[in-house]
Parts: sequence; C-alpha cells; structure tokens
Amino acid sequence: MKALILLFWQMLRFKRGPEDAPYSTYLLMLVIGCNFAVTATGQWIARPSQANMALMMPIISLAVELIFMALLLNIKQLGARFVQTETSVLACDTLLTLAVLPLLMIGLSLPAQSPMLKLLGLVEVVVLTWAIAMRGFIYHRALNISPFLGYLLAFMLLMFTLSITIKIFPELLTQATAAAIEASKPR
Repeated sequence: MKALILLFWQMLRFKRGPEDAPYSTYLLMLVIGCNFAVTATGQWIARPSQANMALMMPIISLAVELIFMALLLNIKQLGARFVQTETSVLACDTLLTLAVLPLLMIGLSLPAQSPMLKLLGLVEVVVLTWAIAMRGFIYHRALNISPFLGYLLAFMLLMFTLSITIKIFPELLTQATAAAIEASKPR
C-alpha cells in the first residue's frame, strides 16, 4: 500500500506517468470506490443538508472522466491504457482531495468575515490548478498528445463536468452568484 501511495505521490509531482501504474482492474475498482467515498465526504461536509448533491456530484464527475477517457483512448486505438490511466488519475485526485478536506473543515469553522478565508480560497485555487495540471500530465502521457493538449483536455473535462452539474443542480449557480455578490460588497 505504501508503495502505491508513493507511486501516486510521484505522479502528483510529475516524476512518473500512468505507464508506471499497475494494470489491475481490481485496483481500479478500489480506487473508484475510494475516490467516490472521499469526494462524497467532502461534498457532504460542505453541504450537509444536501445529501443528494453530495452523492450525485462525484457520480457525475466519475462518469464524465471514465466515459470520455474510454472514448478518447479507443479513438486513438490505445484502449489498453484505460485501466492504468484511470487508476492514476483517480488515485491522484483522491490524494489531493484528502489533502484539501482539512482545509474545508477549517474554512467552515471560521466566521464569515475571517481574513483566513481568503488564504484558504487561494490555497484551494492552487490545489485546483495542480489537479488540472496533474490530469493534463497523465492525459499527455496516456494519449500521446502534447502537454498543452493534455492540460487543455483536463480543463475542458472540468468545464464539461461543471456544466452538467449546473444543469442538474441549477441552485448551485444561484448560490455561487449570491456568494460572489456578497463578497464583492465594500466593507
């Protein structure tokens, strides 16, 4: 287990690629389950009164990731790379999500006007950028595309996932808009 975590940590640091991950459908299923559990937990912590969102948002994200990667790898006749690619992406995503959970809990315990919230927001943006870069790096290696196209693909899949999520849960857009208006008011 320690060797696997170290492997995925090295991927997060762009030192190893998905080709270094073990080819194991059992491991992929385990990683999918862990990713769902960790992501749903984070969503539930952020929105305890909206359990349906906490469960559906990770399902949407996983479905988009798995379907698009299966399609793209098969179009490029690289379908045999699917298990290692998705094991890598989802394991790294799980590690990043685990790292952010304490920050989420700290942020929720702070008063609304706390200056620490801005710092936590900045850290969250850095981690999101790191997650996009990690996915782009793995896509670049798995699909034999340029790093730029890998990063672009990672960003596009994120935007596609967000658009589906907002279509299913339009109240998220209303909540985000209200929060942005509140944050932009002079104090």
